[in-house]
Amino acid sequence: MENIPTILLVDDDPDDLMLLKDAIESLENKFNFAEANDGRTALNILKKSALDQKLPSLVVLDINMPILDGREMLAIMKSDPILKDVNVVVFSTSSNPTDINYCKQLNVTMFSKPFNITLLKDVAEKIVQFCKY
Repeated sequence: MENIPTILLVDDDPDDLMLLKDAIESLENKFNFAEANDGRTALNILKKSALDQKLPSLVVLDINMPILDGREMLAIMKSDPILKDVNVVVFSTSSNPTDINYCKQLNVTMFSKPFNITLLKDVAEKIVQFCKY
């Protein structure tokens, strides 16, 4: 049986979710996807996945979201003994130095959301390199 990695996409913008998912699906590798529109929902997905012993191979996280933003979600994940080792990358429009430094402190790579589909495919290729197989 084939073990296809799962990527959890966390973003409150449905268009950004769809575009990133499409860009990743256009790559040669196969992935399953889970999606969340805020950090609280994403944490609930992660907790359920942990109980099922099927944590995602990668979490792609936006910074600016309602309910529980990316910074808060990262802090919770990094302090949780089960979730702290899940690979995370930040995919955001934020260029705020505070956000950039926060990601660096947590050893999380941050990618800027590109403005065209060609650049998005390039970023998608870089993002999937962080997937644990």
